[in-house]
Amino acid sequence: MTGPETAPGAARAPEHDDEGGASVDTTLAPGAEPAEEVLSADEPEVAERVDPEAPWDRLSWRMLLVHPLGMLTRLLPLFVISLWLGSNRSNYWFEIIVVSLVVVGSVLRWLSTSYQIGRTHIILKKGFFSRQVVTVARQRIRSVDFESDLFHRVLKVSIVEVGTGRADSGKSDAERFRLDAIDTTLVESLRDELLKHRRALDPSLDVEDEDQWGSKYGEDIARWKVTWSRFAPFSFIGFGVLFSLWLITWQMGDMHDRIMDLAVVEGTIAWLDSLGQPWALVGKGIAIWLVAGVLAVITYAIRYGKYALTERGQLLYVQNGILRRKHQALDKARLRGVEMRLPVYLRMVGGGRLEPIMTGTKKGSTASTLLPQAPIKDMRRVAIRILGDATPVTVPLRRHPWKAARRRITRGLLPFWIVAGILVLVRIDTGPSADIWVVWGIPAALLLFLLLSADRIRMLGHALLPDTLVTSSGSWTAKRSVLEADGIIGWTVTQSVFQRSAGVATVSAATPAGTGVYSVIDIDAGEAWSLAEALTPGITDVWNHQGDDPGRVSPSMGVPRS
Repeated sequence: MTGPETAPGAARAPEHDDEGGASVDTTLAPGAEPAEEVLSADEPEVAERVDPEAPWDRLSWRMLLVHPLGMLTRLLPLFVISLWLGSNRSNYWFEIIVVSLVVVGSVLRWLSTSYQIGRTHIILKKGFFSRQVVTVARQRIRSVDFESDLFHRVLKVSIVEVGTGRADSGKSDAERFRLDAIDTTLVESLRDELLKHRRALDPSLDVEDEDQWGSKYGEDIARWKVTWSRFAPFSFIGFGVLFSLWLITWQMGDMHDRIMDLAVVEGTIAWLDSLGQPWALVGKGIAIWLVAGVLAVITYAIRYGKYALTERGQLLYVQNGILRRKHQALDKARLRGVEMRLPVYLRMVGGGRLEPIMTGTKKGSTASTLLPQAPIKDMRRVAIRILGDATPVTVPLRRHPWKAARRRITRGLLPFWIVAGILVLVRIDTGPSADIWVVWGIPAALLLFLLLSADRIRMLGHALLPDTLVTSSGSWTAKRSVLEADGIIGWTVTQSVFQRSAGVATVSAATPAGTGVYSVIDIDAGEAWSLAEALTPGITDVWNHQGDDPGRVSPSMGVPRS
């Protein structure tokens, strides 16, 4: 059963602006212009927004080197395959043509790109064959992020991207105000200039220190420590890198054979095979995990090395990366809560990760991370500092009914039956030689999935605080989410066939922030809409009708009719 509703008086987020309901109002008033707009070069609106007194600037001439190097690096696998397949040819016209196109494209991009920092708007003109103009109203700027990879850093240039609070996942490349690249020495001053208007939101700032508003003047909340690298092997980063390397060496043929013919590899495989099954398989799995762990530590250090989280007034500054440096400015006015990621494989070694629940942030692999894999105590400390209250982070959760626990077990054992069925089929197909897999594999799988089910029961729960929802669920992907009631724009209560028979339901809070939906799973069905009413008073008034029997209950569960 589904019953999505929006609280009376609470506006839904605009289709193209995730700032709806924020304390800093960025929703469009009647007749107001959008935060950012893509126009053709000949449209009259462009001339109206150009500041006649502000100069037009170009990207740094060094992008003529950075852009070709970056593109050629990404095309390197194509070149390797091309050279390998055509190792006996005498001409290289394909490679010459590709390199020439990349260089010409970089020159045209530099010639056709210019930008202006005006008093009311910032304007970016780009495109050689199809001219486009991106305009952003300065008072709508919410963040100025910059990053630099290895080539950018060597040539001392940076990429700058201006954000307005719109979700980046909803933007096309044409809509982004992105400067790739400008002189690194200009970045700090440019960011501080574009964020000057934020001073009005921070009473602690005065005119004297307005010009010094930048990340280097903020107060440290957390900084990366080398000891955090111990959490890297307990993630899937290393396996992804290992699989990529395996594909590359496999494509190269002789390289893969050379690696497998190494004395240390052959000796290790021979020794593990001498142990017999299932120990040989377990040993090979551990060996692969160790190799992936080393790669994970290296990748983690490169990605999050020099990480720092600092706070200055209304802004949180996040910076990380060694080869590719990223600097992000997150507006606290867009913050709706935090999410503590606690997967069981990371929790076993005392680690966790912290993500913001914030409007206008990127989703997926490019999402803004407040704290990478780090000790749980550091994750909780940062969460408390950002929220300004320890209660949502430390409050004991209300446990769900025993029927919810039963569902955790029955659903958690579904993979076990699949594994057991496969092992039985293997035994039938191969005969008595596979008895050892049945004897050891089935009990081991049963124990594993029972432990995961017990962990899911332990992590399942929720808490209702004044103006805050805390919900927790999962095991392999366990997380504890803290969401402000002011950030909720609608509620949905759902019941599957199996949930109806168990008398439980899932209550989902819709929000323009973060992933968009945060759910309380398998709550007692009679309390479903009562939970929504507690956080959004008046949400269930739609079911109140005069003259109804006093004992009747709304079909949407748990809402008595007056």
